[in-house]
Amino acid sequence: MIVGTLGEIYGMGTDTSGLDLQSALQHDLTLGGAVALLIFFAFAMQCISTLAVVRRETGGWKWPIIQFSYMSVLAYIGAFVAFRVVG
Repeated sequence: MIVGTLGEIYGMGTDTSGLDLQSALQHDLTLGGAVALLIFFAFAMQCISTLAVVRRETGGWKWPIIQFSYMSVLAYIGAFVAFRVVG
């Protein structure tokens, strides 16, 4: 998912090779930024269908909101710490 997202951000189409994206990322992204990005993507809630299932199973929006908020804060703090330690 992250490769497709970064490809869209850098304006790379599906017909270009991955080397163009690789060289663009090496130019723009530091080691600390790369580690922070990986930490964020690992902990952030990316699957909206999971939130929908939690809502259906719990019968309300309380737990999906808590789950989304908790995972977003965890991802941000983890990425911030990783960027400060590695970067």
